[in-house]
Amino acid sequence: MLSSRSRATLDPHSVAFTLLLGSLVTLASFATDMGLPVLAQTAAALGVAPGRAALTLSVFIAGFAFGPVIFGPLSDGHGRRPTLLVGGTMFAGFGALGAFAHSLDALLVWRFLMGVGAGACQVTVIAMVRDLFVGAEARVKQSYVNMAAGVAPVIAPTVGVIIATMGGWRAIYAALAIGGTVLVTLVALQLGESRTGGAAPTFRGAINNYMHVVAHPITFGYVLVVALNFGSLFAYVSGSSLVLIGLYGVSRRVYGVLFAITSFGLILGALISARLSRRGVTHMRLIVCGMVAIAGTAILIFALVLLRWIPVWMLVSLAFVGFVGHGVVRPGAIQGALDPMPEIAGVASAVMSGVQMLTGAISSAIVAATFDGRTALALAAPMAISAVVSTIVYAFVVRRAEFHQMRTRTESGRYILSPGRTPNAS
Repeated sequence: MLSSRSRATLDPHSVAFTLLLGSLVTLASFATDMGLPVLAQTAAALGVAPGRAALTLSVFIAGFAFGPVIFGPLSDGHGRRPTLLVGGTMFAGFGALGAFAHSLDALLVWRFLMGVGAGACQVTVIAMVRDLFVGAEARVKQSYVNMAAGVAPVIAPTVGVIIATMGGWRAIYAALAIGGTVLVTLVALQLGESRTGGAAPTFRGAINNYMHVVAHPITFGYVLVVALNFGSLFAYVSGSSLVLIGLYGVSRRVYGVLFAITSFGLILGALISARLSRRGVTHMRLIVCGMVAIAGTAILIFALVLLRWIPVWMLVSLAFVGFVGHGVVRPGAIQGALDPMPEIAGVASAVMSGVQMLTGAISSAIVAATFDGRTALALAAPMAISAVVSTIVYAFVVRRAEFHQMRTRTESGRYILSPGRTPNAS
């Protein structure tokens, strides 16, 4: 259902509108993954060790986590469109400065601010979908936006190699700046405001809104589901190169193909979620099926690692099925977190983004700290633990809260339904 508040030049139901929102949420993936193949080249050009050049990824992710905290409340008070314009301009402008950086310290500053801009765009896009759509249509739109987010990690490293071959590592930053500029221009010309009438946030008001989100069992329960699932997924993403290359000995080229295969699972899952939502399948059923796939494959990987019998093809196949589950669960869980917070969707989206990034960082750190080069346990254990805890949170926090809410709404109506009783027509 389309909100009457929409004034967008682009029809929110159009493919062009979805592509624009999807492109905005891929900024972070392109900014991180395009630079991965040229970290050594960047380090050599700036006269630092490759390990220090890898800090460009860390500071970007830090900025990406910090941006939503500031811009989520601002988007609730000042509107989504201005926030997108500021975030996109930051990404493009500081990306351009990164192309001309002559020291690692300067590059780290620009990368952090690029991350802030990308985070502002992501949190605002999620809130904008909540502004414009409700119910199954909102989950369909979230699914298509997540499809774009799944495509980016597959193609970004290859695009980065092609651009670096033509112009070196600085050309990657120039390309990111150009892409950001194009998106900002499209937002300025084609995207209208989806939220009107919000009050300018005060510091105390923003804190109260954050506390309200954290205290809401359904919203924060879904936040934890999204974050814990991301922790499970990110354990595989961060540990896959250590395991597949370092443990199984596959080549970097083969690893790229295997990683693309698993990433395609996210795209397929998001497509399945969109199609089934359009056909009337409830978000609860989709989430349950997706959670079974995520937890089931993670537990199976963990068990097979303990048994020391998990060949490459089986690890990648199970990871693919789990990634499909992530693609199915994520749109419904995101919308479930935002549905109870229509007036402060930006804050709710910011909490979700922040908790997700924190969980992903912890999961990645555990994998890196515990990998011993002999087994894949460092990858499998965080995957399984995160997936199981996420399932428990959904079953015993979110579903209980949703059931209580439905029962309260029923009892507050004209009729109180008891088992086996059907109300008379009024």
